Amino acid sequence: MPLLKLHRINKGGEIFINSELIRFIEKEAGSTTLNLGPGNVYSVEETGDKIVAMTEEMEMLRIRNAILSSGLAGNRE
Repeated sequence: MPLLKLHRINKGGEIFINSELIRFIEKEAGSTTLNLGPGNVYSVEETGDKIVAMTEEMEMLRIRNAILSSGLAGNRE
């Protein structure tokens, strides 16, 4: 459950969003809107592509760290 650190447009400042709660991302002129459910919509500065890339990188690192800590990767020294 990675948390995304994004920058809000309408109210300014940073917001942390649980990536698993994003229902869909909507591109608009000059902004990106995240829909997290009824009444839970945020306009952010980041593009949809950047949000997807951030989420994919965090998930990849989470899986990599789990494999390394489990010892399944073996000793690569």
